[in-house]
Amino acid sequence: LIIGGVAAVILLWVIFKDHDFRSSRDNILGGIVIGLVILAAWYVTANIQVDVEGEPYNLTGYYEEWDMLSDDEEGKPAMGRPLSTQSFTFVNPSAQFVGFNLGGYQLSLLSFGVMAVFGVILGSLFWALVSKNFRIEWFASVRDFFNHLIGAVLMGIGGTLALGCTFGQGITGLSTLAVGSFLAFIGIVFGSALTMKIQYYKMLYEDASFLDALITSLVELKLLPKSMRRLEQL
Repeated sequence: LIIGGVAAVILLWVIFKDHDFRSSRDNILGGIVIGLVILAAWYVTANIQVDVEGEPYNLTGYYEEWDMLSDDEEGKPAMGRPLSTQSFTFVNPSAQFVGFNLGGYQLSLLSFGVMAVFGVILGSLFWALVSKNFRIEWFASVRDFFNHLIGAVLMGIGGTLALGCTFGQGITGLSTLAVGSFLAFIGIVFGSALTMKIQYYKMLYEDASFLDALITSLVELKLLPKSMRRLEQL
């Protein structure tokens, strides 16, 4: 509790030091709502219980004792792990969502993660319709399509290896103060900063190679000596 309090105070000091953040009601309100939603998910999934003749079982415990507590296999979840205490994350639940659709919408494949993915899709659609911002877009070019495709593959692999994405590790994971989540979050921030630097120099120098943009970006991030700079700063 003490460590969490200290971490929260430091983070609040860092973010509220920025004038643009302080002046944006959307940022403050969005942060509060997301934080409360994460907390609510932890609480709800930890306190769902099944009452069997006056004896309460949490979902994981009931699943493990299914053969003794239930007369048949009807309604038994396909796996016990998605029943454990959890909050919002979207890497593994996205795979569960695909499995739920391919499996013919069997209730045994339904989980908190699947419902979370459903909620994000339907909620986004609802808000787009209400705010009259709904539109169908396509990629700017074939190259843009392949850039998104490669990015999606890399994000899928990275999210799986890191056991979470910007949401699962960067928000939900950090709420547990897990060391792995901090490492994943640092990696995400570093990867994002490096990618933006590379894209910036590729826009300024269209004929420059990826290696030149990469080395120059690493120099600007102070990870390589200035003598190795390949492209001039503009």
